Amino acid sequence: MACAFFRLLVAWFALMALTAPAAAAPEIFVALSEEGGAYAEAAAVLKAELEDARLATGAWRGLFTDKAAAPDLIITVGVAAFDGTLDWLAAKGGAWERVPLLAVLLPRAAFDLHALQVAVGRRPMSAAVLDQPPGRQMALIRRALPERRRVGVLPGPQTQPQVQTLRREAAARGLSLVAAPAVGAPAEIYPSLKVALDESDVILALPEPLVYNGGTVQNILLTTYRARVPLVAFSPAYVKAGAVLALYSTPAQVARRAAEMVRGWQAGRGLPPPQAPQEFAVTANPRVAASLGLQLDEAALIAEDLRRLEGAP
Repeated sequence: MACAFFRLLVAWFALMALTAPAAAAPEIFVALSEEGGAYAEAAAVLKAELEDARLATGAWRGLFTDKAAAPDLIITVGVAAFDGTLDWLAAKGGAWERVPLLAVLLPRAAFDLHALQVAVGRRPMSAAVLDQPPGRQMALIRRALPERRRVGVLPGPQTQPQVQTLRREAAARGLSLVAAPAVGAPAEIYPSLKVALDESDVILALPEPLVYNGGTVQNILLTTYRARVPLVAFSPAYVKAGAVLALYSTPAQVARRAAEMVRGWQAGRGLPPPQAPQEFAVTANPRVAASLGLQLDEAALIAEDLRRLEGAP
């Protein structure tokens, strides 16, 4: 009798499991800085990776129009979407004040700057950032340019807080960091660059918009080339313009990192602290390297060695 009752109880629990309603898929707004380009690429990856979520995707200006109900999560892609969405949410108030927000495809400094303006404890926020970990940047220089040991950087308002970490990671790899005087205005770029060139034998470009932008990068590259000091950049476009190397992550790679963070949030673990991309790519300019007298391995081989150092598959 007891055995029969036990079988009946098991069957009842199995039936309840089969007939219980499935958990509702989370509703996620994906706000893009622009509809196309890198932002659309990242959104497509998020859609493919988060098949079990209900994603509403569009340019941030139109995505929130006439939305009465707040979603479960907001993802912003790019700096403009992050800034604009925060402004919209601040004006909206109500239930929207507690919606978690994940910023994607932006520099860490841009996230930190605006995250400080959000009321602490009300809105969980995090980011999947573009920045490469400082240790990875130094490992790249150590691996690709082993004879270059003095690494010069030009910090500015957004990147000055990174200097101590960069110095520590450089020392851990037998390198020394030469931090030029911090740039506070455009007129200070070239005096600071001269200090870096006089005291270092490789320049590491930091994602500092005051220093590296469309109006300055060509002159900086020309100045470093004439000084015969290679420049390691954070964008493949800089390699095409004359940098020797670039270490970066594609929009798809950053989006996959973001999708991992969303899956953790779905599992009830909340949003983690801001995350650097795990995946990355290396691009090289062999012509510029040769003209500077550098022996440079193929970019794919360099990237493979860096992944091996990090224990990546």
